[in-house]
Amino acid sequence: MKPGDRDGYGRYGYLDGDDERIICHECGKLYRALGTHLIKAHDMTAAEYKEAHGLPRGMGLVAPETRRAQSLHALSQVGTPEWERMVEKRNPAAASHARTSESFTHRGVVAERKAATARANIKGVRKPVTRRCVVCGELLTGVRGRATCSERCYHINRYERGAKPGARAWMERRDAGESLSAIGRSAGVSHVAVRVRIEKFRAYLKRCEELGRTPIE
Repeated sequence: MKPGDRDGYGRYGYLDGDDERIICHECGKLYRALGTHLIKAHDMTAAEYKEAHGLPRGMGLVAPETRRAQSLHALSQVGTPEWERMVEKRNPAAASHARTSESFTHRGVVAERKAATARANIKGVRKPVTRRCVVCGELLTGVRGRATCSERCYHINRYERGAKPGARAWMERRDAGESLSAIGRSAGVSHVAVRVRIEKFRAYLKRCEELGRTPIE
């Protein structure tokens, strides 16, 4: 697979998203940071995720705005008692070496090489679009902050984010001839709640069929 190729809900080798949230290649959902989500939802470490999707090992799985906020917080800790304790625990020899003119010169040369390489790579190249619909994967344009590309995908995403299991069972019982009231009594809800939930599920199934998407239940 080459950088830029379709890879799950994103692109291989790219951390897709915008300034505020990034897309999980595995499920298409948007997060400020992926670390905790990967462990809980996909049983993956950050290193495994990066390897699977062609991301550099040193790349943070954090949205730019979140990274900036973390940096500002870190700067605000300078001079505090906690910061002083951290400084005391540092290796004095290593810290001293890090301040030598040779080490500064070496870091400067390395940084300039990396900057020159980056400039050469992006020269004359337009910044690629990195935001995709979380439902169908289409490129997003227009209004910033939207997670979906169309009204259909918006309603599918909205349903899936708030859906509770059991709607299909209710629909099948209703189709078999059971009354709304009987279904409601067995679940401890009103017949109106049953009717509304079944109607929403039918509409969701229709949209999934139109899109060729597998329903969540």
